[in-house]
Amino acid sequence: MGLAIMGKERFRQKKKIEKPLKSRFDKTEINKIKKEKKNVESIEKLKKKFENNQNKKYKKQIKEAKEEKFKQEGKNSDISRKRRLKVCLILVIILAVLFIVRIAWIQFIDGDKLKQMALEQQSLDREINPRRGTIYDATGKNVLAISSTVNTITVNPNNISKENKEKVAEALSNIFELDYETVLKKVKKNSSIETIAKRVDKEKADELRIWMADNNIDVGINIDEDTKRYYPYNSLASQVIGFCGSDNQGLDGIEAIYEEELQGEKGRITKVTDANGGEIEGEGENYIPATDGNDLVLSIDATIQGIAEKYLKEACIDNKCTDGGNIIVMNPKTGDILAMAGYPDYNLNEPYDTIIDELKPNWDNMSETEQIKEMQKVWRNKAVADTYEPGSTFKLVTASAALEEGITTTDKEGEFCCTGGITVAGVRISCWRYYNPHGSESLREALKNSCNPVFIGLGQEIGVSKYYDYLEKFGLLRRTGIDLPGEAGSIFLKEEKVGPVELATISFGQRFEITPIQMITAVSTIANNGVYVKPRIVKQIINSETGEVEDIPVEEGERVISEETAEGILSMMETVVAEGTGKNAQVQGYSIGGKTGTSEDGVNTGKYVTSFVGVAPVSDPEVVILITLYNPTGEGGHQGGGVAAPIGSQVLGEVLPYLEVQKDNTLEE
Repeated sequence: MGLAIMGKERFRQKKKIEKPLKSRFDKTEINKIKKEKKNVESIEKLKKKFENNQNKKYKKQIKEAKEEKFKQEGKNSDISRKRRLKVCLILVIILAVLFIVRIAWIQFIDGDKLKQMALEQQSLDREINPRRGTIYDATGKNVLAISSTVNTITVNPNNISKENKEKVAEALSNIFELDYETVLKKVKKNSSIETIAKRVDKEKADELRIWMADNNIDVGINIDEDTKRYYPYNSLASQVIGFCGSDNQGLDGIEAIYEEELQGEKGRITKVTDANGGEIEGEGENYIPATDGNDLVLSIDATIQGIAEKYLKEACIDNKCTDGGNIIVMNPKTGDILAMAGYPDYNLNEPYDTIIDELKPNWDNMSETEQIKEMQKVWRNKAVADTYEPGSTFKLVTASAALEEGITTTDKEGEFCCTGGITVAGVRISCWRYYNPHGSESLREALKNSCNPVFIGLGQEIGVSKYYDYLEKFGLLRRTGIDLPGEAGSIFLKEEKVGPVELATISFGQRFEITPIQMITAVSTIANNGVYVKPRIVKQIINSETGEVEDIPVEEGERVISEETAEGILSMMETVVAEGTGKNAQVQGYSIGGKTGTSEDGVNTGKYVTSFVGVAPVSDPEVVILITLYNPTGEGGHQGGGVAAPIGSQVLGEVLPYLEVQKDNTLEE
């Protein structure tokens, strides 16, 4: 308790001491504070004044900056505006240039095309097909090919009212047996003209005319006259005449080679229409008539052609000739081809329906390409387009060269000796009768016997160079130039590559290939007293407008052998038929000369070609005939004397009387 009282006392004393100090301190401090406060206020005023001055200055600077920026933006805006104007001006210039270029392009580049398009849109243009030229046989009386009148049906879709389109399509599809949807599509098409049917017969066209009359439809459907190729004799001379396509264009044979003469020029029917293709009242039609094609007169005689085809077919069937055959009959004085028969043949009116019997079982299983290939084999004219080894018929050429060069004569007894073969450059070449050699022979006897060694020896004496000269003169190293498509050339070794063995085989007709037309032309040279004549298949062209006749001239070549040599060869050929391998070609009452031939069809093929070439009458040749049969496999064998020569007798036995050739009674019994 005493401690508490002492503490209080000390506290009161402390208070008494501090109180006077505090009073003095407060006055001094207050004055000091007031003074400091006054200074602070002055400072604040100065600060505010400074800040105000600074703000005014800053605002002025900002204002000046804004004004400067505005001025700068104005300047930039002027520059941008000018730049935009410049760009716009450039664009306008570019567009103007492009526009001018486009106008120039349309005017000068596309002008003709656009004019044509406008013309097509504003006019109705229908073609009129010309009548294709008629093809006659040599007599000028028998028509081999003619164009019959048919009709082409077209529609003008823009002239058929909407309500009639389906009705028209239905009628057209029913009358002409066409697909309705296809016809309807054409009828509704936005075009001036559409073709519905071609080659319509008169009966069908008349049925359409009646329907149009009954339904009061007289515009929008056109029935225009057209032509259709027709072959009255069906398959006669089919591989020579050829056929036409659906547009009447020649596709093969004479029809193709003489297309420019036969086709004529198309005519037109044109009339002005409105923009929709409709008719304009008062506007008539502009009719440009078609120009018909020119007519042809062939060298082919329908009667002789029929005779040749008849016996060729029999021979190919009887002798089972797997690769067919051909017969050519030629006038040696003019080069006229009187007949050119091929087997198998085909119906010219239905060329795409040609199916040979051997192919019928598998035909439906063959592809379209395979079928076309097989049909082309039948269409192919083997007498012109295919080559073969002529065999012994070619010995006539070797004999002609040897006689002309004076190496031998026709009847020198014992001049040659056949021992069954001959050795050439170390190679033994046998005679066909090696088992019973011919022995001593003259040239006539060698030709009669068809003795290989004799002609090999003659070839050696002639020599390669001189032999090839005769090949050239006889036309055997070049195409004949006959007016038929696809003529093949011969296949001979080049002269510089021919050695002794090669010359030996050529001398008796083997190891080279020629065409049948080349072979018969060479023999015709002999029959024409030694003067070459180019083969002719068309004799005359007849102008369809004027009737003027243009004769196709006979084209004679150079003299190949003398008349004396030619007479000698013909005399020996007569002996071949009278006494030798050609006995089966004899024709009672006529002197027939000939030569048989047998050769391999290729190397080691097992196939043979058998042939016979004949001349009649020998005293004054009017006819040369060549029969060629490819791979006969029948019981008669494949020798020319047994298979081909009899056909020569059959054909000549009918052809010579038909031509009114006088009998010379050489073989009269």
